[in-house]
Amino acid sequence: MKKIVSILTLSSIIGTGCVLVGFYYLKNNVFNGLILVGLCILLGLAVKIMDQLIDEIKDRSYRMWIIPLAIFIPASMAYLALTEEPVVGMVIGTAIGLLIAGKLDHPMYLVSVILFVILIFIAFVLHIIDIEVTAFYIIPVAAMGSFLDEFGHDKWKSDKITKFVFKHRFFLKAFAFIGFILGFVHLVHLIGFLCFDIFYDIVDTAWQNDIIGEKFMSNVSKGRLNECTGNV
Repeated sequence: MKKIVSILTLSSIIGTGCVLVGFYYLKNNVFNGLILVGLCILLGLAVKIMDQLIDEIKDRSYRMWIIPLAIFIPASMAYLALTEEPVVGMVIGTAIGLLIAGKLDHPMYLVSVILFVILIFIAFVLHIIDIEVTAFYIIPVAAMGSFLDEFGHDKWKSDKITKFVFKHRFFLKAFAFIGFILGFVHLVHLIGFLCFDIFYDIVDTAWQNDIIGEKFMSNVSKGRLNECTGNV
């Protein structure tokens, strides 16, 4: 348990450190990319933690963190969208895919999406951001990748290979790479997306191994614990 808590703490420190260094050297393009990478790391942790708080954890003392996370996530994404234009298409497209797949099934998910859209709309009206046509090209691609991964994760679990593919969001990764090859997104955006995905999986792995669950998540349903540990 202590090992995983240390990993999660270290991940948060890495993400925060990247953001702080990026802001310190804000005028340097190389270090500026650290802001995107750092925020993507923190977002990966935050999104998965929010998922678990909503879906699995029943203890109110922990569920109270849903609200600040529901604010932090869209606010961070909005900042990235203001500084890295392709993020607009990536976020909106992914949200559309999740909505079609029925994954935005909690009010706080919708609050986060609506807050993101409002912030982007305000920035657009105030001419803080100009959205290029290429950003709209990304939306259907991200939506398709997001939908296929979520749909497959729920419906196609016939063997270990397909389960592994959908668990680790193969389609969204593939479409992100295609977007990079076609020039819709830059290398730093692809790296940021992969960092988000990797650290999202770190939290997911910690949960599935039930390492931090016993002490901090004692009110999780017994059925979920059996599923994660492979017990009957």
